[in-house]
This record gives sequence, C-alpha cells and structure tokens, in this order.
Amino acid sequence: MSYLKISLIKNIIKDLNAPCAKPYSKMLKEFIILWYVHKEFPSHYYSRFLYRKEFIHYRKFIPNSKYFKIINSKNLYNPLLEKILTNKLLFSFFCKEHRIPSPQTISYNTNNNFYYEGRHIKINDSGRLIKFLDDILAKSKNQKIVVKNIDAKGGAGIFVILKKTLVEQVKEHGHLILSGAYIHQECLEQHMEINTIYTHSINTIRMDVIVDGNGKRHFLGSVIRFGTEGRMIDNRSKGGFFVSIDDNTGRLLDKGYAQMKYGGKEYTKHPDTRFEFKDFKVPFYHEAKELAMKMSSILPNSLVGWDIAISPDGPVIIEGNHDSNITMTELSTQGYLNHPAVNELIINA
Repeated sequence: MSYLKISLIKNIIKDLNAPCAKPYSKMLKEFIILWYVHKEFPSHYYSRFLYRKEFIHYRKFIPNSKYFKIINSKNLYNPLLEKILTNKLLFSFFCKEHRIPSPQTISYNTNNNFYYEGRHIKINDSGRLIKFLDDILAKSKNQKIVVKNIDAKGGAGIFVILKKTLVEQVKEHGHLILSGAYIHQECLEQHMEINTIYTHSINTIRMDVIVDGNGKRHFLGSVIRFGTEGRMIDNRSKGGFFVSIDDNTGRLLDKGYAQMKYGGKEYTKHPDTRFEFKDFKVPFYHEAKELAMKMSSILPNSLVGWDIAISPDGPVIIEGNHDSNITMTELSTQGYLNHPAVNELIINA
C-alpha cells in the first residue's frame, strides 16, 4: 500500500473522531443504506465528507461508479470539442477567434522550437531561454507570465515566472519547458476584492454546465478555489481548497473544504489571511455565469466545468474541463443525483 493511501486512511480515521462527524451509529446506518441502494462499496461517503453533520441529504450524492461512468464515457463527448478543450493552445486560439475574454497568449513552444510575434526561434539551452523569457517579461504588464503545459490537467505543469526570480526558475523548470510543449500567457490582474481573500494565486470559479440531448443547457453549481501558504496555484490537488457559492445570490457559503489527502480540512476563514467567507459577494458572479452558459453554447460538449477568473473589468475564461469533477460543485447544492440532466448523463454514458 502506498504512502499516499496510508496517509489518506489516517486522515479519514482522524476525521471520523472529530466533533464535525456524525455519531458512529448514524454513520454505520447511512453507510449500509448507501451500500444497499447503490450495490457498491460507498467510498464516496468518505471522499464527499458525507459522514459530517452538515450533510443531511447523503443519499442525493453521486456514487463513484456513476461519476466515473460519466467522465470516462466516450458516448457523451464530441472528439473535436474535446480536443479544443484539452489543448490549451487550441483553446486560446478559439477564444481569440470568437472574441471571448481570455488570457493573452504571448508565445508558445514545442521542445526547442519557439513561436513569438510571427517568428520561429530555436532555443537550445537555458541561457537563451532566460534571454527569451526576459524579453517577454520586460513587455508584460506586471513583470510575470504564466507558462502552462499545453495538455496537462489539474494544475500540473504550470509555472508562474517572475522577472525578479527568472534565473532561479529557469534552473528549476527550464529543462521541462525545453523538452515539452508549453503556452506562455500574460498573467491576469485579479479583482481587488478577491485579492483581499488571497492574492498569490488567480482564484478561479469552477462552473459546471450540462448540455442535454435536446441542446438545452443546464447550470449545475459553482465553487471558487483558493491557494494557500503563498502557493501560486489554486487547485485542490496542489494544496488549495474550494468554497461553494450560492447561485441565487452569488455569495459564498460559510465553509471551504480541502482534499482528504491534505487532511480534509474545513475552513470558515482563509488560513493565511483570516478572511471570513460567509456572505462574501463574488464580483461579477452573474456575468461569469452568463459567460459559462455562452461557452457551452458555442462549445456544446455534454459536460464542461468552466474555470473563470474575475478581473477588475469582469470575468475571464481560463479553460474548460470536458471531464469536470462535478463532485466538487455537488457540495454547493447538497447533491446532484436527483438532477434530471445528471441522470440523463448517467443513462447515456
């Protein structure tokens, strides 16, 4: 058994004894009911925190077998749309063509072939890479750029390159850039109200949208993610956490959640800034929702989780995830299992 699995089990056992957990007798009863109803070991009872007191409607949550059936299905996805969504360079070109607000792509590379301002440049060593990136950073608005692996997911392969630490960062990441395919983008300026909560990362909203068999769009739910401990990435898999959003008001609910591998911690305040989440109104929330629905109109994949940042001027699309982790936004509505559009996805998967 790997160290990660052992650590995960330890975290669950510790949490089962925490004050936030339901009584043992209640947990056992609910666990058995879920096992009987879904005819499978209900591991989602732990991964979705359903043993905690606030989750009264534990039967409304999607069991893992149905969730994986959705995201692994080949029946639900259009191959062309999937390529646009999964390739960050194609997605950037698509957004520019359709005049959708998105981060500005400055240049890109595949191995030592770099493409910048209509030119093809060969870069074979770290010294030349430093010079190339330094020229780009000199022209950037805030002297930092984001370098993203074109095909990576879940916050992997993303580096925020700062002018003041350029040499050190190229020493650390330069070999990866020169041996892979990366897109280099202007770093967004984040809305000052969100910066008040956490300023080191671009804290993105995840909005899940389903397009049913009749082409009708269904908005499921949304969360906002935050980085921690000075990290520049907000993904849960990189130590961040998420807070659910009330879709009617655009305000944060009272709790955020980290992944169980990071202890499954609950946060009512950001652990770094001590900013309280409850009732914070997300700037441009309804405009962000309109943008997500528009994106699912022009890229009508069956399911997409849209990652949207909030700039001082409004929402900016970062990317779309064709295999969105809807179990995250599911917490914002106390379960999706009774949602007609979700059930249609499960049936057609």
